[in-house]
Amino acid sequence: MPYQGGQQIDANVTMRDARFEGPPVLQARRGQFEGVIRLANGRTSVDGTFTGQGLARGDFVLARLAANVRLVNGIGEVRASLAGSRGRSFDLQTVVRVGDGRLELVGSGTIDRRPMALADGTTLTRTAEGWRLSPTELSFAGGKARVSGLFGERSTALDASLQQMPLAIADIVSPGLGLGGVANGKLSYALPANGTPTGRADLKIKGLTRSGLVLSSLPIDMGLAATLNGTNAGVRMIAVAGGKEIGRAQARLTGRTSGGLIERFADAQLFGQIRYNGGADALWRLSGVETLDVAGPIALGADVTGRVNDPIIRGSLRTSNARIESPATGMVLTGVAATGRFGQDSKLVFDNFSATAGKDGRISGSGVVDLASARGFAISLSIQAENASLLARDDVAATVTGPLQIRSDGGEGIISGDVILNRGRFRLGRVTAAQSLPRLKVREINGRADEVVAARAVMPWRLALKAKAPSRFMVTGLGLDSEWQADLNIGGTPYAPTITGRADLLRGDYEFAGRRFGVTRGAIRFQGENPPDPALDIQAEGSTQGLSATIRVTGSGQKPQIRFASTPSLPEDELLSRLLFGTSISNLSAPEAVQLAAAVASLRDGGNGLNPINALRNAIGLDRLRILPADTVTGQGTSVAAGKYLSRRAYVEIVTDGAGYSATNAEFQVSRFLSILGSISTIGRQRASIRISKDY
Repeated sequence: MPYQGGQQIDANVTMRDARFEGPPVLQARRGQFEGVIRLANGRTSVDGTFTGQGLARGDFVLARLAANVRLVNGIGEVRASLAGSRGRSFDLQTVVRVGDGRLELVGSGTIDRRPMALADGTTLTRTAEGWRLSPTELSFAGGKARVSGLFGERSTALDASLQQMPLAIADIVSPGLGLGGVANGKLSYALPANGTPTGRADLKIKGLTRSGLVLSSLPIDMGLAATLNGTNAGVRMIAVAGGKEIGRAQARLTGRTSGGLIERFADAQLFGQIRYNGGADALWRLSGVETLDVAGPIALGADVTGRVNDPIIRGSLRTSNARIESPATGMVLTGVAATGRFGQDSKLVFDNFSATAGKDGRISGSGVVDLASARGFAISLSIQAENASLLARDDVAATVTGPLQIRSDGGEGIISGDVILNRGRFRLGRVTAAQSLPRLKVREINGRADEVVAARAVMPWRLALKAKAPSRFMVTGLGLDSEWQADLNIGGTPYAPTITGRADLLRGDYEFAGRRFGVTRGAIRFQGENPPDPALDIQAEGSTQGLSATIRVTGSGQKPQIRFASTPSLPEDELLSRLLFGTSISNLSAPEAVQLAAAVASLRDGGNGLNPINALRNAIGLDRLRILPADTVTGQGTSVAAGKYLSRRAYVEIVTDGAGYSATNAEFQVSRFLSILGSISTIGRQRASIRISKDY
């Protein structure tokens, strides 16, 4: 609309799930600007309010922003309140006063929920050389930093001093560092126009650590001294842990005679030395890699020559009693012995390494780590496993023999091999509560606008393993205790492995409501789900008093379907009564009726129904637990019977009524059709018998 010979714009701009490709990419889940923009009398003025939620610029995220802008020809004031995350969460309130060639900033708030403030504000003044930063003091969580400098196209200067400054603040500059400790010291750098760069750094770091999701490194004290004078630069470092020196390094660079700092030293001549003799965990955990944890003594000595962009490394690395552990797979390697030498093209060559893997397993191998790969550390390792325990999770375990290969280009990697499964273990129904929840397709509406969806973490390591088990692949859980042969393919990632293939029964037992049945046939088909949820096809048989029963277990490991059939055919509750108690349902005592009801409920819920007696039996490690009715002939009151299989054929049971009566029963199964029974009680009765059963 017209205004004093110019234009006035009454702006009301709303953004919703907006994305601007850039670069850089800008995103806003919600945003609104309300204000007045005037272009008149040679002046441009802006008076308005902006509010935004879920704002992102690259990996810099603002959960919310509220700002008031009052500017005339670029001069005025901006007040802003902003909160978000960049490695650490922050919540800041700022005031920026914009003048002619001058910016004044006052601010305070919290970073990582710890107080931060600019003590007396800061001022940037434009000069002929560039923008000059007045001496500024920043306080954060009990530490202080004092900074001043000059930032121009041809001239640069920086002076900084640190006093007990927490290193956690570095996450704002580089998200995900997770550094701990405090820094003290001074730093100066100057590059005058048409001059040569000079600088000096004297820093001490107390308690340097790096923390990830699972691991934290041990604290290290470090000292660093560096100098820069024209074409020459030098640096020395020392590392101390537990009051003992564990490492020392020094380097000297000779660069070009012209250009900025990076141009001068990008291909500078290099001479350096590194010596380290301490715990591997102190160095490894600083790398931030959590797929594996490395600990134990390590000795490293290396000399570096050549150029910065093409170094030549000569030296060696060795360890004799290290430990490697994988939280994802449960693998633990002890007594790791390795000798490596730095060879051509900055490659660390391991001529041999070995370790103990499990109680009586071993691994050995050789390989190369390329330290100068464009994407990081490239790895090529060949390993021979001998009865090695390489997988030991709660739900699955494996001890293998055979060749394995580990390959990585520094970004993505693959673990492959074709091995024999010497021993294996898989537990049906063992899954965490979070994993067992169904995955639903959800479309969010009216969600919180101040949340920005983080990019999904990339899992660069993949598995490509083939495993054959001629025997000793043990499957338990859901009442099953059995041995199988298997042919499996293992894929996915170390944190989310997938299994495909088939396992076939060799022998086993199936226990239901305290009674064991012999498994006669079975097949388990793994179909690549994560977590593993194989398809079941298992049949078990049992008999009692002229009754033959067949149990079919189908469905999946997490949702089994259990069905009973008998010859002669009987209703389900009658069949269970005869199998569990040896009598008709009409003859059951009250305690036995309770057990039967719990067994029926468990059956209808795939073995997972409410069964307090069975739950108690599992908790105290028994194979059978039942309540027996009183017997007026023997003087036995209502009793509890607790039994345990000493082996696949030998079973012992103790019966007591808590009022003086007790008995011990024993059974030894000679074959599927022949058993020897024995009993002794406190009323002086001893009994021995032979039971022969045969299905016709």
